[in-house]
Amino acid sequence: MKEESTPMIPVATHSFNQKYLYAFAGQAEIVNHIRTQALEEEAKRLPDILAAWEKQRRRVADLMNVEIGVPEQIRIQEIPKECNSRISNIGNDELFKKTFGNYPISFRMVEIDKLVAAQRTVNLDYVDRLKKNYPNKPHLEQLIEICISPNRSMDPIQHLEVAPNTHVFSSPNSDIRFLGAFVKHLTKEDMEYAVHGGLPAAAVITFVGYGGAPINVLQAGSRVVLNNGFHRVFALRSLGIESIPVVIQHVTNVQLEFPPQVAGLPKEYLLGVPRPVLMKDFFEPEFSITLKVRERIKMVTVGIGVNQHEIPS
Repeated sequence: MKEESTPMIPVATHSFNQKYLYAFAGQAEIVNHIRTQALEEEAKRLPDILAAWEKQRRRVADLMNVEIGVPEQIRIQEIPKECNSRISNIGNDELFKKTFGNYPISFRMVEIDKLVAAQRTVNLDYVDRLKKNYPNKPHLEQLIEICISPNRSMDPIQHLEVAPNTHVFSSPNSDIRFLGAFVKHLTKEDMEYAVHGGLPAAAVITFVGYGGAPINVLQAGSRVVLNNGFHRVFALRSLGIESIPVVIQHVTNVQLEFPPQVAGLPKEYLLGVPRPVLMKDFFEPEFSITLKVRERIKMVTVGIGVNQHEIPS
């Protein structure tokens, strides 16, 4: 009798191409990143990757000594006056004002290369998608729409109610997020959703969506940290664009106002290290490697828990 073999079922077969700025990472971080994020075939390259990383350590150390103060030399300029009307419309947009209500802001042209970059990775496939939608040589009006318009095309969000009062939302865009829950005054239209009967008196509305579309930075003193729009910035720089319009959020009290982390890196590194990672480092060929990493989607689960008790009045 012929012995049947156990079928081999492939696992984690979907991947995308990722640029990983490994030269500025620690060895433990590199090992963990490849072990948890990359396909198994990449793990076989780990000894060679670590050997190459070791060769870059001296170069990175020298760079950090030679380029002390470079982040503070970033070029910041006024946006030309002929764009004032469009900039004013953006600033008066209700969605924009709600997104940028925590700091004083300004619109400026900033130099890409000297932006402090908190991210370590670039989704190269996503960058290719962006570049296909951009002009090869975008002019200023086009850059304004790409960089700071409050509205842009986003990936569809999928929804499924997986259990009573439990909703799952997912998207291939990792910018999907929970945007808060608020008490809403009831309207006649709301009564259509009161499927369980009773006499509704209040409603709680929950928002799930994407973060604000404009590319924005956090400026503390003379240092400017890229806060949102990393892939668009990378895509535009790879097209040869050196300066872009952004929303600058001005941080006056670093201890109280600057976020504890941006993209996983602590503010002590972003603001305290004399020469942190800059956007220009992603364009040094030997500082990065290209990996095939596991494709993923981001999921947001919203659950409503209810406790009902009788208590003394």
